[in-house]
Formats: sequence, structure tokens, C-alpha cells
Amino acid sequence: MTARLQAAGVAGPLFISVGQPEQLQQFLDLNPELNKASALIDDSEDFAAYKAAGFNYLMGDKPLETPPDFKPPKTMTAGKWWNYMRNVVELAPKPKGGSKLKLGEVPPGVKVLGGTYALDGDAVTFSHMDEVPGATPEIEAVLKAVGA
Repeated sequence: MTARLQAAGVAGPLFISVGQPEQLQQFLDLNPELNKASALIDDSEDFAAYKAAGFNYLMGDKPLETPPDFKPPKTMTAGKWWNYMRNVVELAPKPKGGSKLKLGEVPPGVKVLGGTYALDGDAVTFSHMDEVPGATPEIEAVLKAVGA
């Protein structure tokens, strides 16, 4: 997809996540296919950067009227799944200084939902808010929105 994006003059993608900088670095180390991707981390306690980008839902905030369009990953090998399972706890977003949660509580960062935007200058040409993790847009719809 990178060649299509470059041919269309797209200056992205840019990934934004929540957690701590060392978690982002670990994620990028585990996913070498993203080694040249631009990525930022929102390490604020209240997810201020995420909210400023319009990502305001936490998992469970919005009642679902219909089942979400959930698409499990199609290209993950057994090794990728193993890496994911082995690192999921360390990569789960956590506040600075560690968690002060009681046993069984879920860190708020784990419940942060994201989405996908395509921008052309100040104009939003594509917008999708995830309703649950994995309910992402079809990549072809995003590529079409940016002329790729």
C-alpha cells in the first residue's frame, strides 16, 4: 500500500497511540514492517491528544445497536500471534509510574478506542471511529478517499 500512497502524494500514515514511549518503541521493534512509519504516543493521564483528535470513546461507552464490522487479522502468522500473546501485557497502555489498580481492574488505556482519518489540508476526506477493537475501515475505502 505504501507505493499507492506515495504515488497519490500522501504524507502518511501517521500512527497515534496511548501508553508510554518505551511501549511504542517495543511495538515498533516487534513489527519491523512499520519501521519507517511516523508514530506518536499520547502519554497523558487523560488521553488529551487522543481526545483532541476526536477519539472520545472508551470501550463500552457507546451502546452498540448492531454488531460491529469486526475483521480479525488475516495476515498474522503463527509466529506473529505468539509474539502478540507474549507481549500483550507489556504493551497494554499504562499510566506513568505504573498502575495503581486493584487486582482484576482494567487500566483505562486498554479501553481507548481509535479510528482512522484522512486529511487533505484542513479538509477531512475520510473519518471512521472504531466501535470495538478491530472494527476498522476497509483499507480500499481509505485509499479511495485519498486518491490512491
